[in-house]
Parts: sequence; structure tokens; C-alpha cells
Amino acid sequence: MKNVIMLLFKDILYDARVQREALALAEAGHKVTILCLKEFDKELKLHPNIQIIRFVISTKKAKQQMGEEIQTLEKKKSLKNMIVSFVRLPAVKILKDIYASKEFFDYCFTWLKKNNIKGDVIHSHDLNTLSAGVKLAKALHAKLIYDSHELYNEMAGRKQLDKNFGYYLENKLMAYVDHLIVVNPYVQDEFEKRYGKKPTVILQNTPIFNIDVSKDGLESFRERYNLNERDILLLYQGGVNPQRGIEETIRAVELLPSEYKLIIMGNGMIKTELIKMVAVLGLNERVFFYDQVPAEDVLYYTKQAHIGLVMYRNTSKNNFYSTPNKIFEYMLAGIPAVASNHPGKSYIVENEGTGICTEENPADIAEAVKKIIENYDFYRSNCLANRMKYTWDTEKEKLINLYHSL
Repeated sequence: MKNVIMLLFKDILYDARVQREALALAEAGHKVTILCLKEFDKELKLHPNIQIIRFVISTKKAKQQMGEEIQTLEKKKSLKNMIVSFVRLPAVKILKDIYASKEFFDYCFTWLKKNNIKGDVIHSHDLNTLSAGVKLAKALHAKLIYDSHELYNEMAGRKQLDKNFGYYLENKLMAYVDHLIVVNPYVQDEFEKRYGKKPTVILQNTPIFNIDVSKDGLESFRERYNLNERDILLLYQGGVNPQRGIEETIRAVELLPSEYKLIIMGNGMIKTELIKMVAVLGLNERVFFYDQVPAEDVLYYTKQAHIGLVMYRNTSKNNFYSTPNKIFEYMLAGIPAVASNHPGKSYIVENEGTGICTEENPADIAEAVKKIIENYDFYRSNCLANRMKYTWDTEKEKLINLYHSL
């Protein structure tokens, strides 16, 4: 048994990957302490061997308060734009991130010391916890695992100064990493090109195989939106954020017959803008917004759709090489996918025949949707035939073996 300290710079409540990893280690007999931010009021209990400590730091609290204040400045757009522009300046963001990282470490270190927690392994999720992870590993004489959920420095929207600083920091910290975890072979290649070879495990974002036919108290999309049995449901699930191709997907609905309906399930930065866009296009009866749901309920909702969408724009290396959770969640739920024609998506979708990869524009998206419906049994049968191959039961053995090898 090892004492594992996981670090996560967001709330674990909606992070399915971290939940799965913690559960796998706990079920294997390890004791897991998760130190993460508290962004939601709902509580979460995973396993007797898992202790979850959620806390608030000042930078996150200030960001939330500022966001609320900015919304009240709708009529004073010039002031609102000036505030938004300032806080998004790369230099300001870097200073904020440095301070947030220090504040995150200070809380973790103080809590661990106060509660006399000894750690054998520090498991840092993403670059924004790696600095704290390095310091804690040194202080506790523990092994350090860097679990990179994506190409963090290549995320869409990052400015060049921000990227340069991120790479400088990552290069500096990689020397202290004992083991690297990545999500697919393309991300592994990118790490090796930049930092050289490091002991690495590829841990794909596959879900736990658990599809309940019904869940007490949960409604269906058809009930919620008064849809009939002839309606064909398209689903986008996940963060409602820029560069996810959601706008193009909405436009694709315009090009499809009226029985095609789109459900956007999740919350994020551009949700308000998208709601306005749908209204302007006159698609309120065909495009619907559903709030983010807990990780354990995602598959219940996913399996109600006919087709899942993963149309990330090719605007960054991270978008290009990423393999989002939803790729596997759609397959596990037995619904084909229409995805961007990127390596990180096509190596699953095209290779396994579980959908169609296409370009990120409304016409091509609509055409791919129609092709899948025309050959629906073929694509659905491929999803069902391959879903046991891509479940967490398979992937978690790699994680458990990694911990046994430390």
C-alpha cells in the first residue's frame, strides 16, 4: 500500500478522469488523498480509501467575483471591455498564475503538515499543479508522477508569452518527474521531442463500463424538450468553451431537416453567446442547452442521443492531438461520432469505424451526420463491438502496474 497525494487545480466534482484514477488506486489498496479546489457546493464521496480535501484560494475567488461584476457592466461595454482586456494580458495572467501556484502549494503543504500526512507518491494532474508537486515531493521525499491530461501549453487561446513561460516552467520541472502519464501516443511523441525520453504510461480517457438503463430521478431529453420519437438527437457534451466547433455544429443544424435536434450539455465561457446565437438563427425549437451533469450520470444522458459530436477547431496543437473523453463515452454509449479529422480523434473513430472524421465547417458536419444516419446500423454495431476494448477496466491496469513499479 502506498500513500498517494493527488493534486488538482480545479474541483474534482466534474473531473471524471481524476475520479477514475483515484478509485482504481483505492480499490487496489492504496490510500489516496486528493487536494483540490472547491468550485461547487455539492459534496462527493468516492471510496473509504479516498480522502477529498477541497479548498478555496484567493485568485480563483477574485476571478469569480470579477466575472460576476463584469456581467453587471453590460450597459457600460467600454469599461467592461477594458477590464476584460487587462485581466487577459499575458503578463498579468503569468503573474496571477505564479501567485496562484504559490497559494495552492502553501495550502497543501500546511494541511499535510498539520494533519501529519506522509506521502509516498505525489500525483500532479496537469502543469498547473506540477510546481507544487515538485516542492511537496522534495519535502516528503516522495516519488513524483506528472499526469498531463493534454498539451497544456498548446491549449487554444494561450498567447505566445504565456506559452513561452509555460514551456520554460515545464522544462525546468520535468527534471524532477519520476514518471509521466499522457493520454495518447501523439502527446507522448510531443513530450519526447521537447524533453527527451521519460518513463511514460499512456492512459486513455476511457470511461468506466457502467450504463444503467434508468436512473431514479433523472429526466430524459425527450421529456425535457417535448421531442417525439421521429426526432434524431445530436449531442455535444463537455465544456461550452471557444474553439470546440460548437458554433459550426449549430450552423450544421440549419442545413439538416427539421427532425434533427441538437443538445448542448455542459457549461462554459461561451454558453450565453451561443444561446443568443441560437435565438438569432431562429433555432430555439431545434437546439437545446442542458446544464453540466456529474461524471457518474454522463453516460445515462449520452446514450439517449443518436450521434455524438467532437468538432474541435484545428487552432492549436492541443486541439489537433487531443482525444477528449467524449470520443470514448460516445462509443461506450453505443452512439456513433462525428469528429474533427485530427490524429488524436481519427486513430479511434476512423480506425474502429465508430463514426466519421470530417472538416470543421457546417456543410461537412451536416453531410457526415447524414451519412451516419444512412448507415446507422454499421456504425452503431462497430461502437458496440469495440466498446469493451476501450473501457477503464483495461486502462486502469496500466496505472496500477505503474504504482506497483515505483
